[in-house]
Amino acid sequence: MTPDNSELKWSPVGIVALGEWLLVLPSAVFIAAAALRELAPRQFEPAHTSWAIFEWTVAHITRVDAAVLFLVLPAAALLVGCALLVSHWRGDSQFRRDVAALFTIAWRQLGIGIAASATLLAGTILAMVIAHLIVG
Repeated sequence: MTPDNSELKWSPVGIVALGEWLLVLPSAVFIAAAALRELAPRQFEPAHTSWAIFEWTVAHITRVDAAVLFLVLPAAALLVGCALLVSHWRGDSQFRRDVAALFTIAWRQLGIGIAASATLLAGTILAMVIAHLIVG
């Protein structure tokens, strides 16, 4: 069964969501590079690439650029996202029912959700410790 062409079109909500991701992507890449550069010695990957990104950015970014990158763009994404959610909440009763169902399911499965989050956190901590021991 082939999908209907109408399903493949971008909706206004999808375009706004993509725009929000584009607004926060530069600061997310910089923060990820700043974090990754500390994981291993500079001569090894991914630290080497992270150092290159970090140093290039620090050399070419002014305080105003940093303010735009870390304050203005994320704030714009936050405001647009909140406006979109409020607008969608007010205008779409199916969305409100879906959110209510989501919270009902989440509440009903709260124990497994807490266990899953603890498992993910434990795996992340273990991976970080192993990486630290290997780099050592």
